[in-house]
Amino acid sequence: MAWTEQIGPHSWRVRYPTGDGHTASISGFTTKQAADNYANDIESDQRRNTWLDPNRGKITVAEWAATWFAALDLDPRTIDNYRSILRCHILIRWGGTPLAAITALGVTKWINNLHRLGYAPTAVASIVKLLSMMLTDAADEHLIPDNLIRRRRRRGRRARRIEREKTWATPEEVLRIANQATQLDGEGAGLLIITAAWTGCRWGELTGLHRDNLDLDAGTLTIDPLIGALHESTHERWLGPPKTAASARTITLPPFLVGLLRSYLQRHTVDYVFTTQSGTWLWRSTFIRRVLGPAVNGNRDHPGARVHTQPIRPGLTFHGLRHSHKTWLIAGGAPEIAQARRLGHHLHNRVVEVYSHVAPEVEQRLLNDLQRQWTTASVIVRMHPIAPEPVRRRLIGTAAA
Repeated sequence: MAWTEQIGPHSWRVRYPTGDGHTASISGFTTKQAADNYANDIESDQRRNTWLDPNRGKITVAEWAATWFAALDLDPRTIDNYRSILRCHILIRWGGTPLAAITALGVTKWINNLHRLGYAPTAVASIVKLLSMMLTDAADEHLIPDNLIRRRRRRGRRARRIEREKTWATPEEVLRIANQATQLDGEGAGLLIITAAWTGCRWGELTGLHRDNLDLDAGTLTIDPLIGALHESTHERWLGPPKTAASARTITLPPFLVGLLRSYLQRHTVDYVFTTQSGTWLWRSTFIRRVLGPAVNGNRDHPGARVHTQPIRPGLTFHGLRHSHKTWLIAGGAPEIAQARRLGHHLHNRVVEVYSHVAPEVEQRLLNDLQRQWTTASVIVRMHPIAPEPVRRRLIGTAAA
């Protein structure tokens, strides 16, 4: 039950029980009638179970973040990513702000500022999404009435999302990148890049690949459904399932890749195929910084580099090798179902997916085309050891994730 108290000649406040054995108050009423009306509203909302204690909304974003993170049960990589976004973006702007003081217009202004600072649309979307999740849960806990920044269309707001072209590489460029990676970090580094581009495997699927999952006599590579991918967070790595159920698959290898892997494994004696030179699992960030980055973008501006490399395909990422594989399959005329099975994707048309099969002759044509691409690239690189200046090109078709 709420009641009113006069606290000055022209000042009243409303007192009410908080439900946890305490009493709170709201002041600032200049007439007794206004205070009585508010007290009646409190009682009415409490009977309908719609009452929100305004004092609960005074908790700051930083305070709520500590409580919210403690309740999360997510993959360690996701937790690390959320903590980074929170620390670098959300707390800087909103850390000391009470939850109830966040407004949709205030967030819109913040988003516009992030765009002006040059953050990619996908990065901005991730930042806003995290804050929105925190506010949604705050609303569920009755700290605030609603999440005011939930997705919705508004007048006066431009569509800012522009899909950037995915950077992919030709077989010749991949081979040149792999050669530079070999110079930087040894045979395994170059072969990892070649295998990624000619199979379409993800980073974790290759760095977690056990020798037992390579059948070079049959010419296949198998991604195990339970431990077929290496996962990593800030401080640890572990084997677990690949990205999706469809990602557990067997991939046929073109003959040249079978030969390269066989020769490599004869000299590489540890259990996992692609490792550091000391035989331990690879860290993604370390490999990208020390090997893939210089092999792709060149390091001519770093005079102290142990090995000097030239730019081949600036902007290409490891995942871009997967996009490259998809592009090569499209250019080679591979059926959509063959592309999906090789890359571990579900088709949007589930009927087609269930009733379509990859005939052996289709698979053989696909392998023949991949073999031809390798042979052509090898001849070009051998005849022209110095790479031409990088060129800009558009992606063919829709690249795989």
